[in-house]
Amino acid sequence: MDKKNKIGFIGAGIMGQGMVQNLLKAGNEVSIIANKNRRPIEELVALGAKEMASLSDMVSCCNCFILCLPSSKTALSVCDELFPLLSSGTLIIDCTTNELVSVEELGKKAKKAKLRYVEAPLTGGQKQSWDAMLGAIVGCDESDFEMVSSILNPCCAQIERLGELGMGAKTKLISNFLALGTATLVVEAMKVAHNFGVDWEKFYKLASQGSGHSMSLDRIAPKAIAGTHDGYVFTIANTVKDMEYISDLLKNQPDASAITEVFLEIYKNAANAGMQDSFLSARLENK
Repeated sequence: MDKKNKIGFIGAGIMGQGMVQNLLKAGNEVSIIANKNRRPIEELVALGAKEMASLSDMVSCCNCFILCLPSSKTALSVCDELFPLLSSGTLIIDCTTNELVSVEELGKKAKKAKLRYVEAPLTGGQKQSWDAMLGAIVGCDESDFEMVSSILNPCCAQIERLGELGMGAKTKLISNFLALGTATLVVEAMKVAHNFGVDWEKFYKLASQGSGHSMSLDRIAPKAIAGTHDGYVFTIANTVKDMEYISDLLKNQPDASAITEVFLEIYKNAANAGMQDSFLSARLENK
């Protein structure tokens, strides 16, 4: 690989925009691809990113690729188009939150094409992506980790290799089980508090002094107290998707599986009620 990274970044959305900005700040050349949402693309181009009209155009000027896509379905579709365009040995870092079976399938396709496919799903949210404080959960050949770490370093405060391909997806989904589960309990606790006439501000101050304190509580409660419900920037549609991935992963873990199914039902009901594009914390509007 050239001394200067020439990165093709596919998926400059809620998480990807901040990542691209930090990659540019670190002196990388970054190409991005046209997106339905023009705002982040135009803002990144103004900072020095190059917009490409197609994957083939991107391949012609990039020597490694980062994917940050909304689902495994999208990742599979993009890689089916991307992989045949790449030369042997090209590095692909997939930061998508994927289901395990998709990572395994992509790994097989990459191996057949003689490509270096690495999974690196992320911990943290939109704010962490802007502040270069993400965590990267890496599953890859040990020989690729140093290069992956070097490329992702401008975006991340913590980069850990958990093992071979597949371990990233397992670890990320367990992490999301904890994160989304905690956020769900925060929303439900605040709904119950409201229904019992408990003052939210006082509840938040007191809960913050005990073991119920969490980053989810800090994201959700202050904004809810102020009258807005956009503190947890993760849509209900994405929550359903991730919970379905988690459900499949944990199907042989009886207690964890039972909890997951309860959470999944809550969010499916919310999506069916028309809230699929609302943030998880917007469920507080229906106290």
